[in-house]
Amino acid sequence: MPLALAEYLRHLATRCSRMSRDCNDPVISKELVIISVELVEKAETFEAEFAIPHADDPHAAEITTRDHDDEK
Repeated sequence: MPLALAEYLRHLATRCSRMSRDCNDPVISKELVIISVELVEKAETFEAEFAIPHADDPHAAEITTRDHDDEK
């Protein structure tokens, strides 16, 4: 869910960025750019907090397996 939220925040950031280019009011345009940057930063925060560790990452969680309990 958090990664879907990050994707949505990036989508909103893109929309704000596009609207800022189309906007004729310089104050509103600048505010839209600021909002866009904030949304991307928040998306990056979510992605960093909930990222799946890569296999080549030495700090990645190790997976251990156990024998099946039903085997005797």
